[in-house]
Amino acid sequence: MQQRIITARLLVTADRPPIDNGALLCNADRIVAVDNLTALKKSHPGIFVKDYGDAVILPLLVNAHTHLELTDFSHWADRKGEVVDEYKGFVDWILQLIQVKKKLDPDNYRHAVINGIEQSVSAGTGVVGDILAHHSARSAYQGTPLAGVVFLETLGQDPAMIRRLKKALYQNLEEPFAAEAVLGLSPHSPYTISNVYLRHVYHLCKRRGLRCCTHIAESKEELSFTRDSRGAIAERFYQAINWQRFIPPPSGLRPVAYLEKLGGLFPENLLVHGVHLDENDVELLACNKMSLSLCPRSNQRLNVGKAPAGRLLKAGVNLALGTDSLASNDSLSIWDEMHFAAHWFAGELDAPTIFAMATRQGAAALGVSDDYGSLSVGKRSGFQIVTAPDGAASEVYEYFTSGIATDAIMQIYHDGVPLLSGVKSS
Repeated sequence: MQQRIITARLLVTADRPPIDNGALLCNADRIVAVDNLTALKKSHPGIFVKDYGDAVILPLLVNAHTHLELTDFSHWADRKGEVVDEYKGFVDWILQLIQVKKKLDPDNYRHAVINGIEQSVSAGTGVVGDILAHHSARSAYQGTPLAGVVFLETLGQDPAMIRRLKKALYQNLEEPFAAEAVLGLSPHSPYTISNVYLRHVYHLCKRRGLRCCTHIAESKEELSFTRDSRGAIAERFYQAINWQRFIPPPSGLRPVAYLEKLGGLFPENLLVHGVHLDENDVELLACNKMSLSLCPRSNQRLNVGKAPAGRLLKAGVNLALGTDSLASNDSLSIWDEMHFAAHWFAGELDAPTIFAMATRQGAAALGVSDDYGSLSVGKRSGFQIVTAPDGAASEVYEYFTSGIATDAIMQIYHDGVPLLSGVKSS
């Protein structure tokens, strides 16, 4: 693609104030210049201009935490006659998830990832932190525009099983992965992986420079198990999967302190959920320069509580935003997540902060800030166009979180190429 100027009534870069009549000068895959239209036309005469008129240009959004292999979960549950909206507790949800997934063909997960990628891209998402328990499904990313990190999930308590998992994990990491995204690792959570294996995975990530992702402090049941090795996870979850003999001795530690002991508090390890954090936990995250992806709709659906977003923000923890999976959410749209977060965290997080979580802070959490998260010179030319709001430019962030903009996408660009047909310039 030759250089061209993309312009609209408002340009929101995510790293500086909105620009009236803003414009981007793009080549095949990079942003060459950012300014208002008059200045760009003057400094680059004769360049083709694509004018979207009364609209807003903004970055592609970042879904810092999802499980796209579960995109078809509700269809699988329907086939098995399962009810997916009536949970008595967090462990009930886990057990139902296991029940629904029983005996699924591995190709089901690849098709679900393909569906999830399509839904994400059409919702204006350009970057994901995707957890894959079924590693072969990573092939679905080849040839797709989604960037970010595909975290290969691993877990286990049985030493014999862990030896097999390690071997497969190393093999998967050595195989070529021809995609916009890169591979990382996800040791699932403190309650699903032995302390020896968890320490090993963290060491492996540090040694190889891999991004990492860990679910942490999502439920009260997790706190009880991590600290005391008791509660519903020990008594029901471990019983259901025949792990009774692998229940570890009590650590006496809360989940965040437990991760610290095992070497898990390093900036490249993206933590997820963080619902049940006390002041010491928050301080530990801040001191170790951690990022945390909040998933408010999933937390509300599973009735596990609300993350202390205000305290985390004040402490300086880098907050991102994720949808989690369609096993605990209604959509993969970060637009929908921003809208819900504005109400869920009212009084704690304002609209500009929520937008930052969905763009530049999410990109930082996944280690892709050099290319994504904001619209600035040198970054990838990926962005979206939405219809403009009424009112002043200063109110655009409230528009983004209002729920109205969710259905306002006019065009989506990846590497300077528009994806939607039938959109005309002014």
